[in-house]
Amino acid sequence: MSGLMTKNDECTNRQPTSPGARCWAKIVAILMGLVLVGSSIAWGQTANAMVGIKPPDGFKASGALETFGPDTLYEKINGQAELYLSAGFVSLESQWYEAVGDANTIIEVNVYHMGSLVNAFSVFSRQRRDSAQTIDVTPLAYQTDSTVYLVHGPFYVEILSTLPPGTGHSLLMQLAEQFVRNTPVAKADLLLLDLFPPERLVKGSASMIAGDAFGFEGLDNVFLVAYDTEGGHSTAYVSRRKTAADARALVNELYRFFAQYGGTPVETTIPIEGVRMIEIMGTFEVMFSYKDYVAGVHEAPGRKQAEKIAVLLAGSLTAKP
Repeated sequence: MSGLMTKNDECTNRQPTSPGARCWAKIVAILMGLVLVGSSIAWGQTANAMVGIKPPDGFKASGALETFGPDTLYEKINGQAELYLSAGFVSLESQWYEAVGDANTIIEVNVYHMGSLVNAFSVFSRQRRDSAQTIDVTPLAYQTDSTVYLVHGPFYVEILSTLPPGTGHSLLMQLAEQFVRNTPVAKADLLLLDLFPPERLVKGSASMIAGDAFGFEGLDNVFLVAYDTEGGHSTAYVSRRKTAADARALVNELYRFFAQYGGTPVETTIPIEGVRMIEIMGTFEVMFSYKDYVAGVHEAPGRKQAEKIAVLLAGSLTAKP
């Protein structure tokens, strides 16, 4: 995530310091995942995304609205810009709010236009915190002690604050609900997530990798979920290709990739056509194709766990229209 942002090079600490510190009034971060559905929109057409948010009660705008495009994003989140750019980043609008009469209490709202729901979900899922608690402001939203994150159409929104943990949740929710209510987006679904079987699925584990999944350059737009299996979690994944031939070819390329980097081929008798299995660094990889889907299991702690999840996933894929 972009974390607590800074307005100048003096403010390098990503966590608020004690009241009165030099950068206290300058460090704020509320991450809100806002995702607009549809195809990418050119920079310049996305201005005023922040119009859906007004200062919460007792707060006022602090400084002017900041806007960033692909060429200037690094100025805001240097060191993390590539994650957003590789996922289709279009623009960012950022606004700080400070409490009336208390410049040390700050909220920052960052609205990222990612060009599509899938792109926004990719960033949202990669930034998810271990301490996240799901909230129902949108189907893709969560909070931590002093932040709120959400996806709304093609927008990924981050909201961070210097409010003491647990004390400002209602204010942050006001901002999130206000944005969703006042920002119309086209309806869309992350349909590939429906392909995963629900049995033993770890709630909130869904994620998406835009490119170079598992370190392999040819595997992109990959949806993943975690499953609770004996010995630890196993990750299942699905990626849709242009044709069934493309899917079959990618499975073969992925198999060779793991073998090239020390993987050992493993024979398996599970009833999945064209299935491949490799053991690498003490974990198991399963890969196969079905129609135009590439699917598999990544880093399963054991062979039996990998095979079980692969069979469940294949069954779910074949059951879908």
